[in-house]
Amino acid sequence: MTGLNLTTPAGTLIALLPELVVTATALIVLLLNAWRHQTAADSKLAGWVALAGIGAATAVLVALWRAGLVAEGPPHMVALDGYRFASLLLVLIASAGAILLSLDYLEREDLIAPEYYALLLMATSGMMFLAGAEDLIVLFLGLEVMSVPIYVLAAFNRRSVLSAEAGIKYFLVGAFASAFLLYGIALVYGATGQTSLTAVGASITQHGMSPMAAIGVALILIGLGFKVASVPFHMWAPDVYDGAPTPVTAYMATGVKVAGFVALVRVLMVGFGTSIDTWQPLVGTLAAASMIVGNLVALVQRSIKRMLAYSSIAHAGYILSAVWAGSRAGASATLLYLGAYVLTTLATFGILGILGRGGERDVTVDSIAGLARNRPWIAFALTICMFSLLGFPGTFGFIGKWAILTAVTAEHHRLLAIVLVLTSLVSAGYYLPVVRSIYMREPVSDQAHEGAVLPPAAKWAVAIGVVLILVFGVIPQILVTGSDQSAASFAGTVLDRIGR
Repeated sequence: MTGLNLTTPAGTLIALLPELVVTATALIVLLLNAWRHQTAADSKLAGWVALAGIGAATAVLVALWRAGLVAEGPPHMVALDGYRFASLLLVLIASAGAILLSLDYLEREDLIAPEYYALLLMATSGMMFLAGAEDLIVLFLGLEVMSVPIYVLAAFNRRSVLSAEAGIKYFLVGAFASAFLLYGIALVYGATGQTSLTAVGASITQHGMSPMAAIGVALILIGLGFKVASVPFHMWAPDVYDGAPTPVTAYMATGVKVAGFVALVRVLMVGFGTSIDTWQPLVGTLAAASMIVGNLVALVQRSIKRMLAYSSIAHAGYILSAVWAGSRAGASATLLYLGAYVLTTLATFGILGILGRGGERDVTVDSIAGLARNRPWIAFALTICMFSLLGFPGTFGFIGKWAILTAVTAEHHRLLAIVLVLTSLVSAGYYLPVVRSIYMREPVSDQAHEGAVLPPAAKWAVAIGVVLILVFGVIPQILVTGSDQSAASFAGTVLDRIGR
């Protein structure tokens, strides 16, 4: 272990190196855009530069992680533990996947705009700040840096009314979410006189949870609940996911969820860990409602993209169940499930992007009938993704869901565990019909899926995702151990003092 003083500028710069690399790459992409003409080749060049920046940030992140750095000194602005590093790695994976899916998609949809990748990188830097925030002010700034570029990305297809609608809806909902979060931060500061989560936790431990602080944490939970699309703050998700460009939808469904849930874990466990009895009933209620509503509404969807939007609400409920546990096992399960969800969702939307060329809204359970006859490998990949989202044994999704169930049952909450199991069974009612349509129905015509060919970059993203889903589903120990160790580095300073 190596100590790093985060009260000095040098220490802070070292801790923030991954974020700084991503931000610098975004500026390079903007300069590249200013110096060159806007052609398809320039747009792809910007994409590859952005991907190289993500790779460089990942290398820096791994180096910091392996160095075993430990924060020294008084409460600081950013975390320096394995939990932060693991969550940043997931954010970078989501960003890299979105870039790979975008390279050919933008050209195919005639969206030639190199600034797209600069916006994506700026959003990534915001996600990284949000996921690593140890101070409520940094958390809010990270949320805003993440949100503003995504508002633009959601409405990026200027020729699509649905895309414009998605951007407007996400902007309006995001404004409400930011307001709730900011009011919550103000109340917590008023109650404790602190914005550092560590200092807030110390104040709550010493003086107890005041009504003002309780209202503050509830408002923060509402603000983050909007971002992760949990019930009842989910109404924006189906229309925004359906209208936004497919790579942007994949990015929103993965990166935003990782950053939002990791931030929620830190706020609740670091700042309010000793008052778990105050927030646990609220989180448990939101988790159960999200699982029930998300799965039931997904059952009646014919559009696969809208079905995935509603299922993402259900997945938010699963992850909230792990957060509800408020334990090391819950923190570990949150990380593990997010890893499975990121890989599976990126691969799924990569496939939808080519199946719905010229309008993803038309990708329905009926339109993919007989896909296995003409495109067997794409059919196989989509099947694996559906099984992983369902939580079928032998896939990464099953490992993540089992970890959540274990964390919940360890806290002796049978009702939440029963809801989790039953709603997972309900989800088979909309995942398995997709598989049945692929293999057991005749295609509309012999030429139905001839144009469904994955471009090279997207092919790599989907192939890597599917392989990892299968590998980690069969040999999960390395990730189970890694997520547990990451949670231990986080829990060792937070949860042990409250006996969890």
